[in-house]
Amino acid sequence: MDIRPCTDQDLEALRSRWPAAGDVHGKHHARQSAGHATYLVAWRGDEPLGSGMVQWDGCVGPAAREAFPDAVEINHLQVREEFRGQGVGGLLVRAAEDLAARRGRTQVALGVGVDNPDAERLYLRLGYEATVVLDDTEYDWVDEDGVVHHEVERDQVLLRTVRRPAG
Repeated sequence: MDIRPCTDQDLEALRSRWPAAGDVHGKHHARQSAGHATYLVAWRGDEPLGSGMVQWDGCVGPAAREAFPDAVEINHLQVREEFRGQGVGGLLVRAAEDLAARRGRTQVALGVGVDNPDAERLYLRLGYEATVVLDDTEYDWVDEDGVVHHEVERDQVLLRTVRRPAG
């Protein structure tokens, strides 16, 4: 498995092999191109398995941003359904942490929906610690029929300290 920041060529492959309504891949890539984030994609050959964002501008939610002003946030972590349970999510998180540590960042945060105990177990197993910080995230998404949906998600912020690799 290869995990790397999304390139222009990767973007075209993502759009054809893992179509997402609302051009999510394009929006993530644009944020990366603007220097605000890194859009990591896990690949097996030319098959995208999953992806996630590292937000260099800090935590997105206001409560998390106030509580952890120096943290970067991993968000939009997703693994395609047919590749779940194969360690892809954990490897994406580790790649994001390594990237943060190489840039001298020591705090990594991520939000997990209070209704998503499976993801919470994964993050705790990876060394994240629960905090008492909660944020509500509001967002719109477009389904495959082009219908826009508005969601409000209650997230608990989890935090992990990472160290810069030696050498």
